[in-house]
Amino acid sequence: MKDKELARGIIGAIIDGRIKDKDDLGREKARLAAKYGLGRFPKNSEILRYAEEDEYEDVLGFLQKKPTRTLSGVAVIAAMTKPSKCPHGKCIYCPGGVEVEVPQSYTGKEPATRRAIMYGYDPYRQVTARLEQLKAIGHPIDKCELILMGGTLPAQDYEYQEYFVKECLRAMNDFGDGRDDVQTLQEVQKENETAYARCVGMTFETRPDYARAKEVDDMLKLGGTKVELGVQTLSDEVYRKVDRGHTVADVVDATQICRDALLKVGYQMMPGLFADEKEDYRMFKELFENQDFKPDLVKFYPTLVMKGTKLYELWKKGEYKPYSTEQAVRLIAKIKRIVPPWVRVIRIQRDIPVDLVVDGVVKSNLRELVEAEMRKHGDRCKCIRCREIGLKMSKEKIKLDLDAIELKRIDYDANGGKEIFLSFEETKNNLLIGFLRLRKPSKKAHRPEMKNAAGIRELHVYGPMVEIGEKAGEKPEEKWQHRGYGGELLREAERIAREEWGFKEIRVISGIGAREYYKKFGYARAGPYMGGRL
Repeated sequence: MKDKELARGIIGAIIDGRIKDKDDLGREKARLAAKYGLGRFPKNSEILRYAEEDEYEDVLGFLQKKPTRTLSGVAVIAAMTKPSKCPHGKCIYCPGGVEVEVPQSYTGKEPATRRAIMYGYDPYRQVTARLEQLKAIGHPIDKCELILMGGTLPAQDYEYQEYFVKECLRAMNDFGDGRDDVQTLQEVQKENETAYARCVGMTFETRPDYARAKEVDDMLKLGGTKVELGVQTLSDEVYRKVDRGHTVADVVDATQICRDALLKVGYQMMPGLFADEKEDYRMFKELFENQDFKPDLVKFYPTLVMKGTKLYELWKKGEYKPYSTEQAVRLIAKIKRIVPPWVRVIRIQRDIPVDLVVDGVVKSNLRELVEAEMRKHGDRCKCIRCREIGLKMSKEKIKLDLDAIELKRIDYDANGGKEIFLSFEETKNNLLIGFLRLRKPSKKAHRPEMKNAAGIRELHVYGPMVEIGEKAGEKPEEKWQHRGYGGELLREAERIAREEWGFKEIRVISGIGAREYYKKFGYARAGPYMGGRL
């Protein structure tokens, strides 16, 4: 009862205007905790439970923790597969593995890994727990991006892949209800199209040699929309040195196959992997300029030395030395100056506790250090993440100029085909509101649905997440979703495909839970895609 009285007191103070910022909130918590004789401060999630439906929006801004988790427009749900051996063996830098009962390349200490271990790698329980966590701290969860972590899932038996994905989707479908064990994959997917928590994107992590036509077809069947390739370097010599088990040619082939199948393509890269700063800078320059590569997304994972790896033994002998924090900051800041505007830098550091790192980057805030280094030299990154409106407006006080919003276009060649990056941008403050990736496939495209058809590989409108069915607010600077930008980008892509490329068909790679959106524009199922006539 005291908890409820305290929570209602704080909610009332927010609505009455007596709580104006986080400091006011902290003081009011302390006052009411003392008044009701509580020996602790209540969590924000506990206070939110007592908010009435008509109060929720008013108090959410004060009580929602970690708002960046949905500022990009989706709630990220990570689920980790059971430990299994890599098909080729083990890279010399790689921690984890079945012998220590942890998925390959993980330490067991990352938040997602700890959650997976806690629930015995049960996908249903992992997803349910994550949904409950996000809901408790005030995040909308009706648009979810599912990240399938834990090593090379496409190398495992397809039966396990289907089981894992089906259970993740079932958890979304059942959220708040009960568990139903009798549905097929297709039935679960169909239900998720209109579920409360919809899977609007699904990411697979894999190796380049396990992202060929067969694996890509399986990913599409399961609902995949994005693939993250463990590329690490663009050197066959380094691949041999680290026992990687594939070649640069495999990277080129995988990128082309995935891109022509309309999957978004991310690269995980490891600066400092038997390379100096000059060599790494040249490698990233080639990555962004050579049409054999040109990924849509990049993760910077500076090489770390960890106990239990072969790289640790080389380090002890003085035969290997990773980048220091200072070297990594300097290099990544230099690389970010040349990142094209159609690339999103997803991460700049592995989610590994620094106390497990024997040598390498020993600061946990590498992205912030890189941003500070760039500001010191007056540099700005042009990548998608550094310009997206939700994240940027959460960090900076910006006055929007609605008259400065423009539709922009960038054309480039990639993997034997043509790419067009369409975007709505507020040009005065360099803010990215939304974008679309349009592709003219290469002649090597293997999917029958992509013969004589253009393809949309991504459509995304940024800003704080607006729930499905909810209208955007009156203030455009607060919520940018559901304002028609997605529809305008879609129509412009259709016009280009029809008038400039001469296509009569167009395909969209749609997340399972986003299919209803495309139906509004006359699209219908075309294999794993949504398709339309031009």
